Order: sequence, then C-alpha cells, then structure tokens
Amino acid sequence: MADEGQVLVQSLVERAQSGDGGAFGELYEQFSPEIFRYLLRHLNGRRESAEDLTEEVFLKVLERLGSYQFRGLPFSAWLYRIARNHMIDHLRSRPRQIISSLDAAPEIPEKKAEQVMDRSLDRHELSYALERLTSDQRHVVTLRFLDGFTTAETAEIMGKTEDAVKKLQARGLVQLRRIIEQARRAEDAPQVPVAATPASPATAARRLSALGAA
Repeated sequence: MADEGQVLVQSLVERAQSGDGGAFGELYEQFSPEIFRYLLRHLNGRRESAEDLTEEVFLKVLERLGSYQFRGLPFSAWLYRIARNHMIDHLRSRPRQIISSLDAAPEIPEKKAEQVMDRSLDRHELSYALERLTSDQRHVVTLRFLDGFTTAETAEIMGKTEDAVKKLQARGLVQLRRIIEQARRAEDAPQVPVAATPASPATAARRLSALGAA
C-alpha cells in the first residue's frame, strides 16, 4: 500500500477509536470487499458463507478496535489476521490436513518465487491447485501473491515468524507448480478408448427378440 493511503487509513482508525461511527463506516466500505474475496477464495466459492463471515469479522473488528495499536505494519494486516482466525474457527470441525515439516522445506529466493507465480495460469487451474495445498501453504501463497502483502505483513496476519512464512511459501509454490504441471500433462495425454462391455446372454437374447418382433 502507498504511504499516503496508510496515513489516511490510520486517521480513519483513530477517529473510529474515538467513537466516530462514520469513520468506521468508511473503513468497512474500503476493506469489506477485499475481506469478502479473501474469505470466498478459502471457502471454495461459497458466497453465502463468505458474506456471513465478512459481517461477523467486522463485528469482531468493532469490538476489538480499541485494542489496536499501530506497530509499523498496516491496519489491513491486523484486519486480515482477525478474518483468518475467525475463518479457522468456522472451519474447525472439518478434517485437518497433514502439514509437512517446515524444516524440510527448501528455500526459494523472493524473485524466483515470484517467477513461479508469473506463469500464465487461468483461474480454474489456479483454484484447482490452491485447493490441494495445505491450509497454511494456501494462506501464505494467496496473501503474498494474490493479496499483495509483504512477508512481514503475512507473518503478522498468520501469527508466525517471517522464517516460517518463507518456508511455507517455498513449499507451497513447489507444490503448486507440481500440481499444475501434473494436471496439464493429464489433459494433454491421448484418450484411450474404453472397450465396450459385452452384453450378458440374457440382454443379448432380449435384443434379438426385440429385433425379431420389429
């Protein structure tokens, strides 16, 4: 985000903390669409659930706004962290994914990581691949490359160290590329015709009888 934009947002936050309902309304208008899109991506396109969770997130924001303090990171990082935690609470009853050890993740320089995401991907295959990452890998990749947050901001949102975020990013991008390449190879593979299953004697007899009656 531009510095000027951060200053404006911080001014709105301070006014909202002082009880200015109009300022909080401006924050809602500015950030609710991107929070909705963020939730929608992680809820597999379930719009009604994303809409409900967006409203619930901003209720939590309103309740906790007094405790917010500027610590060098943008207000949006604090906001996304609330959204992420609320979504995790919402999804807690779902089966957990097995998360690979961070220590086994390879390091990928930032520029090379960006090149991995710079490939021509259509929305369908990107969505397909993201769904097959672990929850933490998916969050890191979407926050870094789709929402445009820095490593430090992503770490704040996810409640992790920057080193952990870099490792999740590295493993997530490797997995993403592998999934997409496998899917593309499967699409390009020649289709093997399926042999027709011979009809049973009873079925064959009924067909012959029907032909004789015709």
